[in-house]
Amino acid sequence: MKPDFAGTVFGAAAGEFARWSGRLWRPLGEISVAAVRPRPGDRVLDACCGAGASALPAAAAVGPDGRVDAVDVAAGLLEQGRAEARVRGLGNVRFAEHDVLTWDGEYDLVQCGYGVFFFPDMDAGARRLVSLLRPGGRFAVTTWRHDGMARVVPIGMAAAVPERPELAAHVGDPGPAGRIDRPETLAAWMTSLGLTGVTVAEIRFVQPFHSADAWSFYLGAAMRAFVGGLDEAALARVRDRFVAGLAEAGVTELDASTLVAVGATRS
Repeated sequence: MKPDFAGTVFGAAAGEFARWSGRLWRPLGEISVAAVRPRPGDRVLDACCGAGASALPAAAAVGPDGRVDAVDVAAGLLEQGRAEARVRGLGNVRFAEHDVLTWDGEYDLVQCGYGVFFFPDMDAGARRLVSLLRPGGRFAVTTWRHDGMARVVPIGMAAAVPERPELAAHVGDPGPAGRIDRPETLAAWMTSLGLTGVTVAEIRFVQPFHSADAWSFYLGAAMRAFVGGLDEAALARVRDRFVAGLAEAGVTELDASTLVAVGATRS
């Protein structure tokens, strides 16, 4: 996903994204950071930080002697992160609107939550992030498990196809995310980046998914890209097809189960 496209999609999604922060993004961010375990005094880059779901708990973990640079292209989400940092009294986190693939610095830890699969080239983008690590620094990637979110996204895309026929060829294609959605394939991919001591934690995270709030999830996530620019009537048709598709597939839970991988550069 190009920076301008990502900024447009997730910038427009800020309102709906915020509605799901307490139910989804913040808990997953806290759990992911618990698996990664930033150390006191670490300098951390949170790439594709969104509203700071993982950047804020990382800032708490590294303490006053550490620092977190939280970088994204979605201005609306960044403002949410800044506001939350103020509420929590975290003065050691900086939210920056910037293309993370052209960001510079040297870090003890680079973490990227649910973001690497949006890079124009996932491998090249990840290697760019790894290059920002000091010797012995750690790279952490959080991604969806294959048997979770992958059930919902194809239904969302199929619901948009009558309005956007060009999407038809991509329904069911997991894209780059499909390369790293199992523990063994994620570990192998991390190792291919030149990282050592790779570990993968599996996190089960499931909650009720009612038709009444499914549409706000659609508009607050990357699926919003499927309906950008559609008028209200077209959006209503997509919404109705999405809700019907979930019912037909028997999806009554949002399975946001996640993999968290960590590996280190050579000292």
